[in-house]
Amino acid sequence: MTTYKNKIRNAFDKAHDYNRSAHVQKIVVRQLIAKIKKLYQYRPHPVSILEVGCGTGFLTQELLKLFPTAQFTITDISSNMIEYLKQNYKNTTSNIHFEVMDGENPSKNYHSFDLICSSLAFQWFENLPTALQQLSNLLTPNGYLVCSTLSEGNFIEWKHLYESNGYSNSFQQYPSIDRLQTYWPSDHGHGYWEEEKIIDRSISGYQFIKDLRSIGAHTPRNMHRPLSAGRLRKIIDQFDTNYGYTTYQIAYGIFQRFAAKGYFVTGTDTDVGKTFISACLVKLLNALYWKPIQTGLNCDPGDTNTICKLTGLRDQQIIPPLIELQHPLSPEAAAEIENIKLDIHQMNFTLNDPSKTYIVEGAGGIFVPIAENQFMIDCMKKINLPVIIVARTSLGTLNHTLLTIECLRHHHIPIAGVILNGSSNPANKKAIERHGKVRVIAEIPKAETVDARTIKDFCKKLSLFN
Repeated sequence: MTTYKNKIRNAFDKAHDYNRSAHVQKIVVRQLIAKIKKLYQYRPHPVSILEVGCGTGFLTQELLKLFPTAQFTITDISSNMIEYLKQNYKNTTSNIHFEVMDGENPSKNYHSFDLICSSLAFQWFENLPTALQQLSNLLTPNGYLVCSTLSEGNFIEWKHLYESNGYSNSFQQYPSIDRLQTYWPSDHGHGYWEEEKIIDRSISGYQFIKDLRSIGAHTPRNMHRPLSAGRLRKIIDQFDTNYGYTTYQIAYGIFQRFAAKGYFVTGTDTDVGKTFISACLVKLLNALYWKPIQTGLNCDPGDTNTICKLTGLRDQQIIPPLIELQHPLSPEAAAEIENIKLDIHQMNFTLNDPSKTYIVEGAGGIFVPIAENQFMIDCMKKINLPVIIVARTSLGTLNHTLLTIECLRHHHIPIAGVILNGSSNPANKKAIERHGKVRVIAEIPKAETVDARTIKDFCKKLSLFN
């Protein structure tokens, strides 16, 4: 353990008045729990949970209320914090395991967890990107890592007072929200950050300094020499006169591990070439194919049969549709005619084998309605694979494609790229990449006839997936 980490551990070991002084920490925990509740509103509850940096148990207590039957592993770098919690839960529950652990170096003995949580501990990490990679490696498929940490913009009042008096300060520099976004490991999941400003008006300058020491949060990263008592009193007096409040900038991070390897194929509109591209990807990646919702079976044999014919897939490489509807309409409209009630929350979108590669094809575009207030984009969230957008190259594609990209990003759905299907149009390709800030994976000319040979030929244009 580094010298800095030893200082952190010792500071928290001595934080005997943590519960009384950590009022901002309590606010952040409430916000974090609200986000966790929303994530699991329509999902099965986690069976195994890891908490990193438990402190005296603000988050632990709320997690136990929310998921009382889960198995918990509760950790902290401070042995005193762990002992405190052990005593609190000594005779109340048998589903908690306590362990002293540095969150940047999780135990090699751990198995995977459905949910990993941490509140206001990551700002003490020396290498947060590496830590996020290691922790995400411990997630089960579809598992979540949910955390809070300090971001750029904290304690600006105090920093201004130090600078205006010509004093150096020991406040740490925290990463911006954009910088934090680059820390997520993108190889097997997708994460995003949300930011919140908290203005703490509840304490005087003297009480702020005292509380930092009470919760063990006063350890500087550098070799900063503290101010003399006289200079510190001057700063505190100026704070009480000019400010009387402290700004906290909190970043809330949510990362989800992908359900499996593979892609969800969506389109910008109808008949844009999703099934053709799906066939190419299935053949290229030797993947399993799944069309969860199929309509229009009274007009054609359906996309699953078409894929089988084009690729020669074996039965074990086909996942049958969850819903099959006869009319060539949106799922919502077809189901209404056929007197079928659809609800995606009652459908099983689980990909059962994380070791396999899947190509999942949507029905139409991302806002095709499935039921009241339920759209294809909601299915995409549940299936949890990076998305490939299939778009035309012709006039109108910029608006359709950029709207699709913007909406997917707004809903925090990862985009693997765009495939353009049609006559070559270099200007549209360039515009999509520039305005959409996404790569065009391939441009595939529209085929006059589509058969197994065509699929084989066009697979060469998607060779970057190899």
